[in-house]
Amino acid sequence: MRALFVTSPVLSHAFPTIPVAHALIAAGHEVRYALGAALEAVTDAGLHAVDVTPGLDYDKIWVPDGAEDPMYVKDAGVEFLAELFGRVSGAEVDGVLEAARAWSPDVIVHSAAQGAGALAASALGIPCVELPLGPADSDPRLAGLLRAAMKGDYERHDVAGTPRATARISSVPARLAHLLPGGQRPDDEWLMRYVPHNGGGTLPDWLLTAPERPRIAVTLGSIGAQWGGIAMLAPLMAEAARVDAEFVLTLGGGDAELLGELPENVRTVEWVPLAPLLETCAGIVHHGGSGTLLTAMRLGVPQCVLPDGAYQQANSAVLVGSGAGFAADPTTIGTEECRRLLLDGELRGAAEGLRREMAGTMPTPAELVPRLVDLAG
Repeated sequence: MRALFVTSPVLSHAFPTIPVAHALIAAGHEVRYALGAALEAVTDAGLHAVDVTPGLDYDKIWVPDGAEDPMYVKDAGVEFLAELFGRVSGAEVDGVLEAARAWSPDVIVHSAAQGAGALAASALGIPCVELPLGPADSDPRLAGLLRAAMKGDYERHDVAGTPRATARISSVPARLAHLLPGGQRPDDEWLMRYVPHNGGGTLPDWLLTAPERPRIAVTLGSIGAQWGGIAMLAPLMAEAARVDAEFVLTLGGGDAELLGELPENVRTVEWVPLAPLLETCAGIVHHGGSGTLLTAMRLGVPQCVLPDGAYQQANSAVLVGSGAGFAADPTTIGTEECRRLLLDGELRGAAEGLRREMAGTMPTPAELVPRLVDLAG
C-alpha cells in the first residue's frame, strides 16, 4: 500500500503524523509526504518528502496585507480556522495534486486543517484519513467549512466528488469527548494512543538523572517564542526565585533578554525534545498548543496553560475540564500557580488517570495499520 501524507506547513502539524508513517513503513508499506514548509520535520525523521511550494513566501499567506496575525486572534473558532487554513491549503493545492497524480497513492493521510489532502483524495477517487493535532481542530464541522473555503480550488481543478471513503484518527482520550469543540465524535473516528514525536536530538547530561529539586518545564511550543510571545513569560520568571523548584525554559528562538535577569533556579535551553524533558518534570507551564498538551497528558504531568490566542482557548478548555490542569493569566502568574502544579494532589491524580487511559486503552499506531489497509482496499 502507498500512503501519501499531506500536512499543513507547520512543524507542530507534521509531528503528530510521523509515528503513523513509521508504523506503516515498519509493516512493509510505502510512505511519502507532500507539504510546503516544515519539510525538515519529515526528512529529519528519515522520511521522503516532496516540496509542493518551492520558493513560496508563507508569511504573505499567513498574514495578508491588512489581516490580523493569527497568533493573536483571541477567539479563533472553527470558522476562523477554516478561513485561515483554507487560504494556506489553497496555496498548496496545485503541488499536492501534482505529487499525488505522479505517485498514485492508495490512501491520503492529512492533518485536519490541510484541505488540499481531501481535495486530492476526491480528485483521485481514493480514501482519505484526517488526523487532528488535538482538541482544537477536532470540530467535526471543520472538514465541511474547509471545503467551502476552498470552493474556488475545487472548481478550478474540476473536482466535484468526495473521497471514496473517510476516517479520522483521534488521540484525545474517550473520557474527554464531551469537552471537544462541537461536543461529539464522528462515526468514522478511530482512537489512537498519542505517541510524542518532537524531533530527534542529543540529550544533555543534566537530563539523564533525576533533578535535585522538583522540575517545572516552561515552553511556548515550536513557534510561539519566535513570534514575540516570549515576553509574556516575564512575570513568571520574575517570581521563579520564590519557588522551591528548578525551571527549564525552552527559548525556541525567542530572545531571552526580553525576560530581564533570570534567577539562578531557571535553566534556559534553546531546544530540547519535549517528551524526555517531561519525563523528569513535576509540572509544565505552556501556551496551550496541541502537541504540548497531549505530550504532557500522555506522560501524566500536571499542566498550567497560558492561552493567548490562535486555537489555544479550545485546548485550554479541554484541559481544565479534564481536571489534569488549569489556566492562568500570564500577566499575573506567580508562586501560587507554581506551587499548585507541584502540590495539588487532585491535579496529579487526574493527570495520572489520563496517562493510564492513554497507555492502557488506546491502540498504538501499529495496531491501526490493518484498519488503514482495509480502508484503502
